Amino acid sequence: MKKLLFTLTLTGALLGSTAITRAEDPKPEAPAARGPGARLNPEERLKRMTETLGLTQDQQDKIKAIFEKNKSKADEIRSLPEDQRRDKFREFMKSQQEDIAAVLTQEQKDKMRAEAEKRRAERGAGGGAPKADAAK
Repeated sequence: MKKLLFTLTLTGALLGSTAITRAEDPKPEAPAARGPGARLNPEERLKRMTETLGLTQDQQDKIKAIFEKNKSKADEIRSLPEDQRRDKFREFMKSQQEDIAAVLTQEQKDKMRAEAEKRRAERGAGGGAPKADAAK
């Protein structure tokens, strides 16, 4: 009986310490590589655009200002009920893409359009991204 009580006590202590250890473990950081459909924050988007399109420092500054100007509007749209959010966000993204396109050269716009088509094809038809026509 003493052995059983000792075993149960020891098992309980071990399980309890495992739970405490798990609670204290820091959460692993999100992986750097994102899968298809993952949402990028403005800094990541700007970095990707710079790498893909070869943005100049002036273009980077202007696009960063566009993202900063639109941040509160994007947050406002994200707080809407889901049934209202999709159309409003689509309009918002189209408007933002037009602002960004105004900063780009024609070659960069063409490259951006091609990248958008590639992502759309990878995702499959009918994705939620705005049409690449906004980059014209």
